[in-house]
Amino acid sequence: MRNKIFIIIYFLALVFTASSCLKDDIGEDWTSSLKGKMYAQFPNNNAQVRVIQPVATDQIVKFLVNIATDAVPTSDITVTMAFDPAAMAVFNADMQAADTSIHWVYEMYPGATFVSNTVTIKAGTRNVYAYVSLPSADTLNLNRKFMIPISITEASGGVIVAENMKTIFYKLPIANKWEGTYKMKGWIVRDPYPDYTGWYKNRTMKLATNGPNSVQMMTGLLWAGSTGSTSGVGGIGKWIITISEGSVPNPITLVDPDNAAVKLLASYPNRYDPATRTFYINVYWGGGVGIRQTIDTIVYSGPY
Repeated sequence: MRNKIFIIIYFLALVFTASSCLKDDIGEDWTSSLKGKMYAQFPNNNAQVRVIQPVATDQIVKFLVNIATDAVPTSDITVTMAFDPAAMAVFNADMQAADTSIHWVYEMYPGATFVSNTVTIKAGTRNVYAYVSLPSADTLNLNRKFMIPISITEASGGVIVAENMKTIFYKLPIANKWEGTYKMKGWIVRDPYPDYTGWYKNRTMKLATNGPNSVQMMTGLLWAGSTGSTSGVGGIGKWIITISEGSVPNPITLVDPDNAAVKLLASYPNRYDPATRTFYINVYWGGGVGIRQTIDTIVYSGPY
């Protein structure tokens, strides 16, 4: 197993999970709808995202299969699963209908296989983990959108397959080379509040893959005032940084999805240095009088 990188997707092992026929209104005892029944389902069947590392070794997606029931099963239950391209086609169609600017689709991750497409939920328990193996991500094109759609097809012992919770979708973007943990240091000027002006050093920052040539800041930064307070008096949102590799150092662009007023300072050479894996960024926002933020360096320090 040393040659495998385990990607673990943890879910809360739910004691009871509702399907479409179950009542879940606040204050209503929907568990009565489970009386004498058992439903096979995925406890969290929303679309999930797991970034895949661009490596040749196998990577494992781990997910929970659950039996929703009012009483613990008294005998073993076998649940069978399969990849579901038809469900993925519906997912793609719904996605494009919701956003007509989207002209791409998700496609099956090539070579994905179940470690076993059947799992056994033991008597006295309600759930068990299943596994899908993903090979050779190092050869995949980062511009393509990969997914594994998984559906429960059968359950033994009279267990009902919950129609609205039988399918789960895993989006599998490939990590780009800029993703990782970074250390930040820089100088903040906030006008007209000089008490909030000062240096911050060695702040840890996570940059996650946002596209083939972009990363998103996943840990917003709250800074301390010059008085030493650690309370957040302002902060950096989840900036999206896009890198152009046409020249060295690489030019960058930046947007803040939560604040369109955030701009790169045009007079500063905003850039990424691939030799030192360092971003140099100077941004401002707030108009003529407001906040100006300078980050001298965001330096790579390790994997995400």
